[in-house]
Amino acid sequence: MNKYSSKAVKTAATVGMSLAMVLSNAAPVFAAAPAVPTLTCTDSDTKDCKDIFYDLSKAIEKIGLDELTMDSEGTINGSEKQNIIATILKYRAGLAKYAEGSDYTTLRKWTDIIDKLIDASGNVAGADNTGMFDETKFLAGTAQANDDKGLVNYYSKMLADASDAGWKDLTTGSAATKQKAAVKAFEKLEKWVEEGYADRLNDDLADRFDTVYNDLEEVTSEYRSSDEDVTNLFVAAWSTVLEQDLNGNKTLDFGKNKVKFEAETGLTEGSDTINLSSKTEIKDRIQAIKDAPNYYRVKNEDAVQDIIDQYNDLLGTITDLKDLLKDDAYKAYLTTKTDDAEATVKSVISGFSYTKTTEKDKAKELAKTLDVEQYEILKAMVEDVLNNAYNFETKKVGNYYVDKSGWVDGFTGSSTITRDLGNSDFLLNLVDTKEGTFGIDVVMNHLADFVEAWDAVTTDIAKLTPANIKASDKATLEAAEDAYYEMSATDGKYVNNLTKDQKKELRKIKTKVENLREAFDNLGVTNVAGWYDMGNGNWGYNNEDGTPAAYKWVASGADWYMIKDGKMLRNTWLATDGGRWYYLDNAGKMVTNQSVDGCWINSYGVYMSPSYNG
Repeated sequence: MNKYSSKAVKTAATVGMSLAMVLSNAAPVFAAAPAVPTLTCTDSDTKDCKDIFYDLSKAIEKIGLDELTMDSEGTINGSEKQNIIATILKYRAGLAKYAEGSDYTTLRKWTDIIDKLIDASGNVAGADNTGMFDETKFLAGTAQANDDKGLVNYYSKMLADASDAGWKDLTTGSAATKQKAAVKAFEKLEKWVEEGYADRLNDDLADRFDTVYNDLEEVTSEYRSSDEDVTNLFVAAWSTVLEQDLNGNKTLDFGKNKVKFEAETGLTEGSDTINLSSKTEIKDRIQAIKDAPNYYRVKNEDAVQDIIDQYNDLLGTITDLKDLLKDDAYKAYLTTKTDDAEATVKSVISGFSYTKTTEKDKAKELAKTLDVEQYEILKAMVEDVLNNAYNFETKKVGNYYVDKSGWVDGFTGSSTITRDLGNSDFLLNLVDTKEGTFGIDVVMNHLADFVEAWDAVTTDIAKLTPANIKASDKATLEAAEDAYYEMSATDGKYVNNLTKDQKKELRKIKTKVENLREAFDNLGVTNVAGWYDMGNGNWGYNNEDGTPAAYKWVASGADWYMIKDGKMLRNTWLATDGGRWYYLDNAGKMVTNQSVDGCWINSYGVYMSPSYNG
């Protein structure tokens, strides 16, 4: 049955020309015919072209072909074939050019006659006289009828060749090569059917196309599928190639399968593996798979497509990694000048003059010179670009780490980044085998510590004042003091990491830290444990080590007092974590057995309810 229409395949007799004749492409035996008259119809000769129907009619009458039918044989002398075809081509162009506004019936009459001339002459009229058709025009939907006819005649010949024992006339080469060509021919027909191109053929051509399609499908069916052994060998051979390409082997090694794998892949053992950074070489490898002898038989197998997909993934990786060098973070690294240095981070890092000798010391030296603006630019470049292009990997052997890092497969920008690091390319090296840290880690860790130190003298103490500082702020205050020292002392490790604005702000920070220290020291911290008078009715309480009590109940005789941040609470309600409420009077003593603000407090000092009277 027809693969693309409901119309059954018609017999060759219905078509009017034997299928054997179409398929054999044999030249018919032509009888003598009058000479072809000289006719003119050029783009510049408007009159002659307008009179084309008349001229063509006269020409047909003179050569005696006005009643030509599809089964007419022997009507054209073979020696005059080229002249006749040239005339046909010329008039077809003229008919197409002046078809608009013409009487369609008349136009159809003469195009039908020209089609019959083409068939009777055994030639295909297309872009040239070689018997081929213009496939580009056909697929674009702009093909003329001669191209449609060329489609059918060309694949009719392919079917004749494919049907021939031994495929001897299909193409040159081995039987497998001829089989592949036939499969390729059928797949092209199948594509045209699926995409609707074949639907444009007229009834006669459609019938002939049906026959070609169905017969070619049948004769190639066994070559469009593979048995298990063919598939397994193909997959094994190409999986070996893929594995060695991915592992970075310099040459292919097929081992005991040398003979089989060489025959299956068309590759020679000992030939080079591909460069995973080269799109061209990866594409060539994919093409080599498709050119392999048995690919046409196994190409629909999932395992085969899997191998091709992995090579395609490598192509995608190359594209992705190349795009890294176009990333905004990398552009900032190359071109953005910071306010203080008035230079790009690239120029600072690549041109840095080191006084140290070891790579770790160089990393420390560089880290101590970059300010926070440069750090932010470098940090973004490392996170968005470098970490995606370079594998910072180590392997621990005993008590030490071994450098196992390197550029990711397929990254073609390694030379660019190395160049842009200049004499600081040690940043990519393992500089501390005991800690397992790279040069870039040393730089980034130092600058991260600097940012933390800056927070310690700014945001962390922003809400502290001499009036509200308390004993629990001790650790915060000491962290600020330590950070300030590292930023201001001659030998401080963050002295050169400050921007100009930060250096100016540091003067204000100094005053604030000193004032906070003075207020903290005046909180009443003494070397004496227990109660001490703070004046104005206030009392403080120290722990046994002399530090202010943070939060605790303290008994004095039969009375209880609450200490918070080293100071006794007075005239206030107190809610505890257990959900109980207490009241502390003006003397700081916990109230019992009385009402406060209309609220009854029992003998344990716990508020009960307004109506409760213990």
